[in-house]
Amino acid sequence: MALLWAIPALLGLALVLIFRYAQGRVLSAAPPPPPASLPPVTILKPLKGVDEGLERNLRSFFRQDYPAYELVMGSPDADDPALEVARRVAAEFPGFPARVVVGRESLCPNPKMNLLAGLSRHASHSIFLISDSNIEADPGYLRDLAAHLHRPGVGLVSSLFRGSGWRGLGGALESLQLNTFVMGGVSAAYRLMNIPCVVGKSMLFRREDLDSMGGFEFLGAHLAEDQVCGEEMKAQGRGVVVSGRLIDNVLGRRTVGTFLDRHERWCRIRRRISLAAYVAEFFVNPVPLALLALAIVPTVPMAIVFGSIWLTASAIAASAERRAGVRRPLWHYPPLELLRGILTAVVWFVPFFSGSVNWRGDRLKIGARTRLARIPS
Repeated sequence: MALLWAIPALLGLALVLIFRYAQGRVLSAAPPPPPASLPPVTILKPLKGVDEGLERNLRSFFRQDYPAYELVMGSPDADDPALEVARRVAAEFPGFPARVVVGRESLCPNPKMNLLAGLSRHASHSIFLISDSNIEADPGYLRDLAAHLHRPGVGLVSSLFRGSGWRGLGGALESLQLNTFVMGGVSAAYRLMNIPCVVGKSMLFRREDLDSMGGFEFLGAHLAEDQVCGEEMKAQGRGVVVSGRLIDNVLGRRTVGTFLDRHERWCRIRRRISLAAYVAEFFVNPVPLALLALAIVPTVPMAIVFGSIWLTASAIAASAERRAGVRRPLWHYPPLELLRGILTAVVWFVPFFSGSVNWRGDRLKIGARTRLARIPS
């Protein structure tokens, strides 16, 4: 009886192992050889407030080992303190082609796409790299992306990213979620199922491909503009590639509340992208499933099963993070994995009862494929 109730948790543990395998495959894949001539690139860097480590993050993009590229950084608010940080960092690199602008557009409900549309008007090159302000990259990052884009038929390149620089319990939970479930899920979709799974923190593509799908205005009609971009690329017959060269999502201090808010929004996105995949996702969380089985059958054998699944899931999480170059004390994993599993299991139910989201002052209804519609006040 104990084993019968434990079957969903055991299935979840098997799925976690599959995620871990796919993650290892992507991280260990050999990069493609760089082309003889690297094309010029415009990096579009949207800003909104001073993120943790913003100066260091921006400097890492001025120090790319790449022959010809420019940086266009901007915010929709002229008094955003991030603009002053960007200007200060740009002044450290005199002669580098960088612009700091105020990008105000009102094309769509998605504020990030409105900003990117404004930034793109200052771009000199026909290849765009969208890179969020909380990303830090090593000097070979842009060269690696360009090598992937040069492969025949490839239209979009995104990157695996790891949570780093966290502080507080929320930051610890956030980094663990990013480095295990998110990184593993993206890797499994890409490597094992050939499904485009794009996260907009790092996206390299050609302007002509963006224009052919309707530009930033079309993407900005959706909450999951990054995933829609990947799906449209594939529909056009263009390849969508995930690079295993890791970039850092610098987290800073996070509370448990901010952790829940962020992943609740991501749950709403995944629920609207594919209901079947979202339902299956519930089982990639074995620890709360095993805990539920123990609550239903409170016996010693079930307690042993629960403990075994809990410790095994914690060990897999530790292995995944170490493979991604993340180090934390091993004794942190059991309590963090238990708390992360319970909280994300609870948040998983939210999209079935709420179909709207608050985004920078606007109340937006989320439709099919995360299409957005403003809800009147």
